[in-house]
Amino acid sequence: MPVQIDAKNTLVVPPSSNPEIWEQANRKLLAKSIGELCWEELFSPTILSDNRWQLKLKSGASYHFRAWRNIWDQPVVEPSSIERSPTLAQSCVRQFYIDASEELETSPATLSNLLEELANTLMADAQVLAKQNLTASELVQLPDDSLQAFLDGHPKIAANKGRMGWGFEDHQHFSTESSSGIQLVWLALDRNHCQLALSPDFEESALLSTVLNESEQTRIKQVLAREDIYRNRYLLLPVHPWQWFNKLTAHFATELANRNIVYLGPFGDLMQPLQSLRTLANTERPEQPHIKLPLTILNTSCYRGIPGRYITAGPVVSKWLADIAASDEILSQRRAIILQEPAGAFYPHPLYEQIENSPYRFQEMLGCIWRESVVSHLQDDERSLLVSALFQKDGNGNPLICEYIHLSGLSTEEWLEKLFDAVVVPLYHLQCRYGVGLVAHGQNITLVLKNWIPARVALKDFQGDLRLTETDYPEQEGLPADVKNTLGKLPEKYLIHDLLTGHFVTVLRFVSTVLAEQNFSESRFYGILSSVLQQYMTSTPELKERHALFNLFTPKIERICLHRVRFKQGYDDSAERPLPALGTPLNNPLYTSLEKNNDTL
Repeated sequence: MPVQIDAKNTLVVPPSSNPEIWEQANRKLLAKSIGELCWEELFSPTILSDNRWQLKLKSGASYHFRAWRNIWDQPVVEPSSIERSPTLAQSCVRQFYIDASEELETSPATLSNLLEELANTLMADAQVLAKQNLTASELVQLPDDSLQAFLDGHPKIAANKGRMGWGFEDHQHFSTESSSGIQLVWLALDRNHCQLALSPDFEESALLSTVLNESEQTRIKQVLAREDIYRNRYLLLPVHPWQWFNKLTAHFATELANRNIVYLGPFGDLMQPLQSLRTLANTERPEQPHIKLPLTILNTSCYRGIPGRYITAGPVVSKWLADIAASDEILSQRRAIILQEPAGAFYPHPLYEQIENSPYRFQEMLGCIWRESVVSHLQDDERSLLVSALFQKDGNGNPLICEYIHLSGLSTEEWLEKLFDAVVVPLYHLQCRYGVGLVAHGQNITLVLKNWIPARVALKDFQGDLRLTETDYPEQEGLPADVKNTLGKLPEKYLIHDLLTGHFVTVLRFVSTVLAEQNFSESRFYGILSSVLQQYMTSTPELKERHALFNLFTPKIERICLHRVRFKQGYDDSAERPLPALGTPLNNPLYTSLEKNNDTL
């Protein structure tokens, strides 16, 4: 059955109504669910023979499939091989969670909410599959912002497009997969009731030009004059149209009635939602800053608001990091990019602020962060992509990383050496010299290619995904004390997991897996990473003590289990975002590579 669209190229019948697409989406998500939940040790299938596995559940249902176990102890399940007993007319990943509910120890309420998240994820996955007629060689030619519409999303979380609060029409207008562009709504906020933080070299007047061209600025100024709004009293702020219609109009009704907030209307360039949904890129002027806005929907484990406590820290921290990247020998040699956050604004809700331990989603509904676009840093012969694009496959199962390597003219070994030197070394150096940890997952690390060869890295998300060492390092002296206190602090042995878990387990685990499926050894993969890191450590002998504190070659790595938290905690409101649970420690392939080569550090 063909996918039906109207004259405006908008889907009028969801792709999930196509039985072939629906079957493919379910099998793909079912394979991911079995693999990740086994990896989180929620159940242990039996290996039969010839890569055949069997998972018997207490409900009486059983699943047979083909799989192989990668170097990270993860079963990699072949979607087309999955068979359920008793059989179903069509594959159903949600039925699997019902079948496994006793093993997962989910309450009826948690299970029902989970099924809703899975339904939304399947709807989004089906939208991608419906247009997935591009080959890997065609996908890699797309600009980063366009490519993100084809990516699978968070690799560790099954319901990674849960988007609770959205329906099909919302997906059509506002999702990464389907949106053709969003025009933002603008509000005027009384300055006495909101916060504005600016980088010293960034003027407030520049905030308008990031989204509004000259004609749109003229148009909004006409509205200001008509509404008798003066800029010395009011701050102009863009908001997401979904947030405006579904949250702000009701929750901030009193503020609207007393003109602490004034609605101005939709203005400006069309904005493209990126992987995180709430971060939007300018489709008409991609060099302009990205706009990060609150969306009070539950997506990938938490509500996607903007915490006010980080607003003042963002411009300061990102400017400090940018200065370090420009002056530090290791980082400047690698031309590392810091995507600065030159401005941030936040409007606290006057009522929810009075409630101690009010659920965080009520505290983060109205704000904005401006962040530099990587396009503004690129040279003519460079292109950018999210690191998570490396393990993306096209509709025929061909990984994009293989196409990037082919176009570069390098061998796989040479290309990976360049990748690790461009991405992992700067992340590790920031920890060792400056005591800065970034949760370096696939959505906040951007790889820059020059002639298809990894050349440098662009780092972002310094409000919540950046932490410091518990010990004050001399190299942190440029950060004001109040900003330091805003950021999270951890001992070195825990901060290193922002790299070990945040990047190695969450990103490289999946990159090495897709290469292993193309017959490139995982042991060789991590042997190359080990060699690159040892070269860096040899080149920085003055940091030898720090290398020992931030030990990447420990025999074991913590197994961080994200699904366990959701199954245990459920969907109840809380004042803080949920924290991950721990499983049995993992064998560290970097340590194994040292043992294999009889190397010592």
